[in-house]
Amino acid sequence: MKRNATPLLLLSLALLIGPLTAQYQLSNALTQADGGKNTWHEVNMNGDDLGATYASGHFLSKGQLPPPRDARYFMRDTDDEGQSLRGDCVVSIAGKVPPARWWFVAAASGSERSSMDVSDMVREANGDHVVFVSSNPVPGNWLIPPGSGQYVLTLVLRGSEGLADAATMASMPRVKRLGC
Repeated sequence: MKRNATPLLLLSLALLIGPLTAQYQLSNALTQADGGKNTWHEVNMNGDDLGATYASGHFLSKGQLPPPRDARYFMRDTDDEGQSLRGDCVVSIAGKVPPARWWFVAAASGSERSSMDVSDMVREANGDHVVFVSSNPVPGNWLIPPGSGQYVLTLVLRGSEGLADAATMASMPRVKRLGC
């Protein structure tokens, strides 16, 4: 009887622990250690990495299509001063975007999302892009924040395969709180 109990106990533990660890990996797939605060953080979507499988699963578990595997996916949840991004504040996302054939920026919280892509953008005279995240209409490029609570900004670049990481990070847009 004791010999049969051990395999059954191990099988029961595996059936319990397996789904729990998979759920944990899916929910934390888009968070990763970073080199510093108040910056854009790249999430690896490369199909050769095991983490990319969970990153794709993260989107699919929320009923969303994951970004293409050749896209560069960046996120941040603070402004340049380190303050959380909140829907009751006006925030500007300004500067040049790294060279890419196509890109989009989004503000998301849970299942709520507001986004615009490069074809929707109006550029400044110097070629910079300025996008305002505000619950009230503002002239120019405007994103509506997802509610009044905290949200995450996402920037997805497509067609920037040859761009070095240092070059990408040096040319990322600034995120500045203008008021609450």
